[in-house]
Amino acid sequence: LEERSPSARDVRHRVLARNAVLFWQDERQPQAIEIVEGTVRAARLWSDGSRQILAFFWPGDIIQAAALQRYTAEAVTRCVLRPRSHEEVSTFESSGTDQALQASICLLAATGKKSATSRMAWFLLQIYEHLPQDPRRANALRFTIPRNDVADYLGMSMETACRTLAAFRARGLIDLPTRKTICYRDMAQLARVAQSPKWEDA
Repeated sequence: LEERSPSARDVRHRVLARNAVLFWQDERQPQAIEIVEGTVRAARLWSDGSRQILAFFWPGDIIQAAALQRYTAEAVTRCVLRPRSHEEVSTFESSGTDQALQASICLLAATGKKSATSRMAWFLLQIYEHLPQDPRRANALRFTIPRNDVADYLGMSMETACRTLAAFRARGLIDLPTRKTICYRDMAQLARVAQSPKWEDA
C-alpha cells in the first residue's frame, strides 16, 4: 500500500495509495506529517462499526504529532507525504487530535441547525481552493472527495447528498461534467445558500 516516490526530490517523501491508512485511531504518532499532494480524511471509528469524518487535510497542511491520536487518518486520494521534525514544526501548534476537534467545532458552528442545501453549499465553498484542476476540461476541478465521504462529513444520507448536488446543478450553481469533476458556476449564489436556513430564502 505504501511505496517510495521515485520522482520526489526529497528522499523523505513517500507515497500512500488511495484508501491506505496513515495511522490508526488510538495509536501513538510520534512525528508530524506534511501533506505534499492529495487529501487525507480524519475519521473517528465507533464500536458499532460506524464512523464519523471529522476533518480533511489538504496539500500544505501538517498533521501534528500526538501521544494518542483519537482518529484514523486515511488517504482519500493517492498522497505524497513528508515527515516533519520537531525543529521544523512550531511547538505551539495544536496536536493532531486537537486539529480534528477544532475542525469539527468549525463545521458545527457553520452548519449546525441548517438545511442540507446550506450545509452542502458551505462545504463546496470550503473545498473550492483545495480542488486540483482537471487536465481534460477547461474550468473544471477534480471532485476528489467521494460522495459517501461528503455525506458522512455533513451528517446526511448518501441519497440526500447526491440529490442536493443534482439540485445545485439544475439551478445553475454548479456543473458536474463527470462524477469526479465539478465546475463552479455561481459562487455568489452558493454563498447565499450557505448562509440561508432554507433553500427558498437564498
